[in-house]
Amino acid sequence: MNRVASIDIGSNTLRLLVLEGDAGGPFRELAADRAITRLGEGMDTQKRLLDSRIQLTLEALGRFKETCRALGAGAIHAVATSAVREAANREEFVTRVRDRLGIEVEVIPWEEEARLTLEGVFWKLPDHGQKTLTFDIGGGSTEFILSRGKNIAATAGTSLGVVRLTEKFISRHPVPDAEHRNLSSHLAAELKIVKNQLGAFNPDLLIGTAGTVTTLAALDGDIFPYDPAKIHGYVLPFNRVQAIMERLKSKTLEERLALRALERGREDLIIAGTALVLTTMETFACPSLTVSEYSLREGILLKALGQVDPERAPERPSGE
Repeated sequence: MNRVASIDIGSNTLRLLVLEGDAGGPFRELAADRAITRLGEGMDTQKRLLDSRIQLTLEALGRFKETCRALGAGAIHAVATSAVREAANREEFVTRVRDRLGIEVEVIPWEEEARLTLEGVFWKLPDHGQKTLTFDIGGGSTEFILSRGKNIAATAGTSLGVVRLTEKFISRHPVPDAEHRNLSSHLAAELKIVKNQLGAFNPDLLIGTAGTVTTLAALDGDIFPYDPAKIHGYVLPFNRVQAIMERLKSKTLEERLALRALERGREDLIIAGTALVLTTMETFACPSLTVSEYSLREGILLKALGQVDPERAPERPSGE
């Protein structure tokens, strides 16, 4: 049995997964971890990764590597997404990770990110071939994948990441009504474009993944300590997400942190993330959202273990 690890280096969060298994499966999870380092902070203005955020990321990657070593993981498959993909100093970052930690980082295009995310989502959700819209909210970008089950019909990559949106639209907490309106108007306009890009059909099922939606599930169900088994497959009706938004936007950062199910490091970003969820549900007329605990880091390992069809691709291209 092989022991392998994946690391998803996102614009806000790093995620580690260590599995034991082989190409034929089944797999056993040995470890899962995450760290919020906000690597993509300031990308819209600086156009490069900040050294302070690189240092935090290197420290977190160092901890992840020690976990992999302790568990005997023979290979570490690390990928970087939006922040590193767009940074002027991306090669410097990749070199620093390699030289300091011996980890090779692959910077993947958003199309590959979307494809592997969908594979990860359906690893533990049943594939009934439904018309599905899956969206992966990141710190620097959000990917939208329209599919019939795992068969991709169209994809769209956007710069609607929660770090970017927060830096652009949210300056105070509690959030002023004017800032919330400006954020919502911007999202409505951008998501109208996304809907036109995807275009193939209207979804019957909406699936969300990554920290914003898992946090919303935890808040709605008061799930603490965090329990992936309770989060995965959780269904959030629109009115419950709306109620969470009303409760959160009126609170200070300190008051939000008093909510035990809200992960520290998301207290300022959760407003932009929740607004994105609500606007997506409205734009695509989806009354509920199914939450997936699994996404890119699982897709990375499924690919490494030969479980992903290399020919699976969108039926038609979509723009970013």
